[in-house]
Amino acid sequence: MSELPWEDSLLERKTESDLKDLLKTLVAFANSVRPGHVATILIGEKDDGTIQGVNNPDGIQKTIRDNCDRIYPPILWNAKVYEKDGKYCIRIDIEYDGETPHFGGIAWVRRGSETVKATDEVFQQLIEFRLSKARELGQWISKSVSVVPDNGSLVSPGFVTGNQVRVHPRWPSDIVARVRSVNGFWVTFEVGERQKSEPLEKITLSWDNDESRLKILIKP
Repeated sequence: MSELPWEDSLLERKTESDLKDLLKTLVAFANSVRPGHVATILIGEKDDGTIQGVNNPDGIQKTIRDNCDRIYPPILWNAKVYEKDGKYCIRIDIEYDGETPHFGGIAWVRRGSETVKATDEVFQQLIEFRLSKARELGQWISKSVSVVPDNGSLVSPGFVTGNQVRVHPRWPSDIVARVRSVNGFWVTFEVGERQKSEPLEKITLSWDNDESRLKILIKP
């Protein structure tokens, strides 16, 4: 759990009397948390980290369950009571589940330390991330991947004679890149200080066993 005394995009503190927007916050966290990360709601702590505690932990846990049951598709969550400064509080953890977008009414996402209504663009991106290829690439955003030119499709039967081999026009050699962004149509990579984008139709996903990371074969 973060020790910072303020909220950030994956942490929110609430008092027992401030649960009217709990559903909205749960949906926003579920739609915004990245793979391998956990979004956390602390009930019984003030925004400055002061411990206020809760008077009815069992009742609040029922409220949490009722709100989570209203979310579709179901989110991956866990709630537990903890004690701090001699007072009882409740911690809710929400993990990435790959089933975005989640709904509890309209779609909500996190922007900084605020919960906001998803724009049409963001909503469409959430939908696209459910597509198999975009979904897998979305889990590698900001991570390193192996990019390999698919030179096999460049060579026609009988073409290779001597040292004549065609080179991929955009990716002349194997490289390591970072996935910067992805939608339902293309993926953008960071290659050093440059950005390069490729349409998803040009991409085949595989696995780099030597480096234990995603391997992306790119057709010409």
